[in-house]
Amino acid sequence: MSAVHGAIHTLPAEDVLDVLGTDPAGLSPAQVRDRLAQDGPNLLSQPDRHAWLRALVKQIINFFTILLVAAAAICFVADRMQPGESMDVMGYALVGVAVLNAIFSFVQEYRAERAMEALRAFLPAQVTVVRGGEEVQVLAAEVVAGDIVLLAEGDQVPADARVVESHGLLVNNAPLTGESRPLAIGPDASAADRMVEAENLVFAGCAVQKGSARAVVFATGPRTEFGRIAELSGEVKRAPSPLERDTAKMVRVLTAIAIGLGVSFFAYGMFTGRPLLTNLVFMMGIIVANVPEGLLPTFTLALAMGSMRMAKRNVLVKGLNAVEAIGAVHVICTDKTGTLTRNALQLQRVVDPLGGGEGEGSLDGASSTAVLHDALLASEVHVRDGALAGDPLDVEIAVRLGQDAESLATLEQDRRWLWPFDVDLRSAAGASAERFAVKGAWESLRPRLRSVRGQPVDAALLARVDATVAATARRGARVIAIAARPLQAAEWEAAGTDDPRRAFESGLDLVGLLALVDPLREEVPPAVAKARGAGIDVVLITGDHPDTAVAVAREAGIVDPHVEAAEVALTGSDLEALPTSALIARLGSGVRVFARSTPEQKMKIVQALQAMNKVVAMTGDGVNDAPALKAADVGIAMGKQGTDVAREAAQIVLLDDNFASIVAGIEEGRTVFANIRKFTNYVLVSNGPEILPYLLYILLPIPLALTVIQILSIDLGTDIVPSMALGREPPEPETMQTPPRDRDAGLLRWRLIAHSYGFLGLLEALWSFALFFLVLRHGGWHDGDPIPPTSDPTYQSATGAALATILLMQIGNLIGRRSARRLGLDAGLFRNRLLLAGIVIQVAFSWAVLYAPAVQHVLATGPIPLAYYALCWLGVPLIFGADALRKKLGWLVDDGQRAG
Repeated sequence: MSAVHGAIHTLPAEDVLDVLGTDPAGLSPAQVRDRLAQDGPNLLSQPDRHAWLRALVKQIINFFTILLVAAAAICFVADRMQPGESMDVMGYALVGVAVLNAIFSFVQEYRAERAMEALRAFLPAQVTVVRGGEEVQVLAAEVVAGDIVLLAEGDQVPADARVVESHGLLVNNAPLTGESRPLAIGPDASAADRMVEAENLVFAGCAVQKGSARAVVFATGPRTEFGRIAELSGEVKRAPSPLERDTAKMVRVLTAIAIGLGVSFFAYGMFTGRPLLTNLVFMMGIIVANVPEGLLPTFTLALAMGSMRMAKRNVLVKGLNAVEAIGAVHVICTDKTGTLTRNALQLQRVVDPLGGGEGEGSLDGASSTAVLHDALLASEVHVRDGALAGDPLDVEIAVRLGQDAESLATLEQDRRWLWPFDVDLRSAAGASAERFAVKGAWESLRPRLRSVRGQPVDAALLARVDATVAATARRGARVIAIAARPLQAAEWEAAGTDDPRRAFESGLDLVGLLALVDPLREEVPPAVAKARGAGIDVVLITGDHPDTAVAVAREAGIVDPHVEAAEVALTGSDLEALPTSALIARLGSGVRVFARSTPEQKMKIVQALQAMNKVVAMTGDGVNDAPALKAADVGIAMGKQGTDVAREAAQIVLLDDNFASIVAGIEEGRTVFANIRKFTNYVLVSNGPEILPYLLYILLPIPLALTVIQILSIDLGTDIVPSMALGREPPEPETMQTPPRDRDAGLLRWRLIAHSYGFLGLLEALWSFALFFLVLRHGGWHDGDPIPPTSDPTYQSATGAALATILLMQIGNLIGRRSARRLGLDAGLFRNRLLLAGIVIQVAFSWAVLYAPAVQHVLATGPIPLAYYALCWLGVPLIFGADALRKKLGWLVDDGQRAG
């Protein structure tokens, strides 16, 4: 039976029952049982209910988590072997960091895959079918192929079905196609190329807006269009975001360095005869100094702050990694209705039907008003709660004519008959005592015309109108034809009490054409221009007519208005015939508009762009958009008019359904990434003075300048708030004036490493070492003397001086990190209160390390003379000035845009 599905819409209604193995009385109970056993219930597949468990296990066995837990275990063993060194405190701290990182990562990764549940909400619980000659209510899950279903206004369609009898049936396929205009469905055979465009099919999950019908089911469950989309959506696995890839790479690199150094120097220590415990502590110091334990939680906090800023700009982020991912976007694939446009048809102008092939001729003045009065005669508008109500087009006509409650009441008194929209005639009509008027599709009125604007109809005249209609459509307008004729009293008398429409609807004069447009949002062209100025391409993908799509793209600035449509646009049928390599070539040559696109084709476009090494954002609001939303690097759903399915499949939801909000989100995303680079650079600088003491300690007979617990006081203590402050920095002026960074341009780049470790980190290490040895010498220790024990007061004061120096120099580092090219002071310290808080914490902790007994006890530090503490402060202008000179000379400047 499935073999005929693709051609079911092409069959005459009388053949459908035979082909689907049923008859007008419906299926018998035995047939229902057999088909239910063969095809299964009319349900979509069940979601994976154990996905959360797998996501949790993945984080528990994460390499970074295992590394921290293993390091903590070594700390606990070392504490048992030699108590009193605070190794147990470090162990607990490392376990805490491991747990926090695992939880953060788990929460980010696990977003319940509820798209399948949302899809089920579109399917009705019960449906009326004809079985054994009787109308019965059955569960939607029990509907089988061949069932005859009865549809009425307000129903949701339970399965894909072919209509064999229709009474003014209008359906809304928006959940499936994304286009919200109602479709007239009848029983006649269709020549449509695609099933979703057939005028005789109804689809699972779509709603009946008006009328009733009898239809024969030809596909259920996963074989329906809904089911096919659900299967596509379920199969698509979103690739890791750019930040996820960068973070994973950074963790691998840093941990490889840490373990490599730690193991190498552990082996060296054992070879040179150092005690096992000393070597274990040393190895732990190397690992802890190299791994920025507080960096990943700070990532999460920065992303969370970014998501809150985005929410203020109507961009709701579901997954934190999407905050940064949207900033890396190279291409925005956007739909038309409701995103670029307002999703509200408005009367643009009254077109002269004899305007010709350019479609520019308009009627104005008395001629335009006369056409609108005829249109109003065929419209139903009334006053509700002091406002005009009715079909939006009818209300628009009334508003244009300045109608109020009194004038509408007069119209109702004068009008003798009103015929609402008739699906078969594809028009609505109205009649007063002296005039009959009809409004509808040009194709439906064309055969009933006697004249056009008073000129007798002939083939040439009709061809001129055809050209006008086509030209107006190419400009992105929907065309409604208005025809009318005078009525005589004798005609009313001849009609009697019968419906006179058939008698009146002949010999019509085409008085005008209404051009209706879904107007572009006024903020869209500037937003598109801003995106293009930032090096971001915009691609329009819609289910609408190619002419309309190209017209909107031209008005929005997506394509050059002077370029031929064939050079920038492809239809769904064109796309179907193109292999991916050819599609990539067309995209490279400037194609930016795709019309009449299917869900598979939307995915094909996304995958072709990704094959071009582009980071792709895809917008969508319908069920049909779910697979493409998941396939894209960033899925963006509409919050107002989007379906639950689209919102669940997406990572970002636009609260105002506005394209301009996407561009605002990109600016915030770029700012977040820039800020992450800033605080990554900031944190890695302190790794230099943390690592160097351990390298020199194992190579030279000198005391260890920093203990492991002191390193952790920086990484998990004083560096956290300044890092968060850098994460809150506002966008820099050039944020949206540079192209997006390369897909391979990661966080940990050689310039950043050289700047962090080889320049500022080395500077901090040298100055902190200078203070460390100055205090040691002040206490009487000289080169060649035995290494003092950790309990020695002079040694504790010296490590305190080294730690305080690093803390204070991080202030100069912090200010310098605010900008890659400017000083950092020009942005104003008081604009970022968290930055001030970070500086206060650094200053207060540097004092407490040296002079607060409680802190001295925990960190094993001691006091130093105030003159030496002043020298610690000298490190602030030293590091800030050196970095300012580097910026001026253009050394190691990294804008983060290109790979390498």
